[in-house]
Amino acid sequence: MAHPLSRRDFLRHSLLAAAALSLAPLDALALGNKPFVRKGPPKKVIVIGAGPAGLSAAYELVQVGHDVTILEARTRPGGRVYTIREPFSDGMYAEAGAARIPPNHGLTLAYIKRFNLSLDPVYPATLSFVSSNQSKRSELTWKGYASAVERAVGIDLGRDSQRWFKIRGGSDLLPKAFAARLTEKILYGSPVVKIAHDARSVRVTFSQAGSYQTLTGEHLICAIPFALLRRIEVSPPFSPKKRQAIQDMTYASVARVFLQVRKRYWLEKGVNGFAVTDDPMEIWHPTFNQPGKRGILLSYTRQHYAQRITAMKESERITHMLGQMEKLFPGIRQHCEGGVTKCWDEDEWTRGAWAEGSWWQLKKIAQPEGRVHLAGDHLSSASSWMQGAFESGQRVAHEINDAP
Repeated sequence: MAHPLSRRDFLRHSLLAAAALSLAPLDALALGNKPFVRKGPPKKVIVIGAGPAGLSAAYELVQVGHDVTILEARTRPGGRVYTIREPFSDGMYAEAGAARIPPNHGLTLAYIKRFNLSLDPVYPATLSFVSSNQSKRSELTWKGYASAVERAVGIDLGRDSQRWFKIRGGSDLLPKAFAARLTEKILYGSPVVKIAHDARSVRVTFSQAGSYQTLTGEHLICAIPFALLRRIEVSPPFSPKKRQAIQDMTYASVARVFLQVRKRYWLEKGVNGFAVTDDPMEIWHPTFNQPGKRGILLSYTRQHYAQRITAMKESERITHMLGQMEKLFPGIRQHCEGGVTKCWDEDEWTRGAWAEGSWWQLKKIAQPEGRVHLAGDHLSSASSWMQGAFESGQRVAHEINDAP
C-alpha cells in the first residue's frame, strides 16, 4: 500500500515549495527584470507553435495589448509538455515529457505561481532507491542514487531529494493555464506549410480541415523545433548560417514505457519505486504521491537504447520493459495490468525530444530575421527544460514589443 505523508512531512514539503517560489521574480515576468510595457500601437503577431515558448510569448504580448494568433498543428497545447492520463485507471497520470523542475528555474516557478498551481516533490523522502550497474542490483540512499543518476545521464540531483519539484495534477496544467487565457487566440489542427516575409509584413499559409488559409501580420514567432521548421517553405530563405543551423540540428531520442500495476508491491519490500541503470535508464514511480492502491512505473531511456525501443512494436516495448523491470522490482509480471509507450522520435510534430547543440553556437542564430523571430528551449541557456522555453518566449516578446 502507499505510504501517506505525515503532517510533519507535509508541512516540510509545503515550506520547501514556498521557498522555491520565492526565488521567482513575481512582481514582473520580464527578461532581465526589464519592465514589460507596450511601446507604440498594438502589433499584429502570428505565433507558430503552442508549446511553452509560443504560449508564454503570446501571453506576455496579449497582456500588454498586442493582437496575437497562435497556429498549432496538434489539437492540444503544450508540445513536449505532455501528461498521459489515458488509459490509466483510478485517475492516475504520468509525464511523457517535461516533468522535473529544479529550484533555480525562476521563470517556470513564477508562471506556476501566477496561475495558482501547486508543487509536489518529484522524489520521495523515504525508503530505498535501486541501482543496477553491470547487472548487479543494489539498494541505495538518496546520496548513492543521486550519484548513480549523475553518472548515468549527467543530471546533478543534489544532496536533498526534496529539492526537485513537479506540478501537482500534471505538468500539462501549466500549458493548459496559458491556453485558457488565450482560448480565442489559438487555432488548433493548423500545421504551417509556408512562411513569406518582407520589410513590411509576414504571411503564413497553413492547413486546416483539408483546406489552405493565409494569415498576414506584422511579426512572426516560430516556436517549433528545427526538425519541423526545415519542412516549411520560407520565402525569401533565411540567411545561409541560419538555414545551415536549422538543417543540421539533431534531436535526442527518448522513449518512455509506462506500466500500470494493481498494487504498489515494492513498497512492502522497502523500496520506493525509483531506480537507475547503466543502460542508461531511469525508472520513476510518478504515483508515489497520488492516491490509491494501483501505481505506475515508467522507464525513461535515451539515445541508442531509446532508438531500440522505438523500433519495436508497442506490445514488444511493454514485454521488453517488463523483463527489465523484473530485475529491479521483482514481482511486476504478476501485478502488471497493462502498459502504454511514448517514443518522441515518432511524434509527427516533434521528431525528437530536445535539441543537441551549444547555446553559445546558436545565440547568433536566435537573432530575428527581419520580422521573423525564433523561439524554443533550443535557443536558450536552458535547453530541454521548460525554463529554456520560457526564457526564449520572454526574449521574442521583448524583441517584438521593442520593435519600431
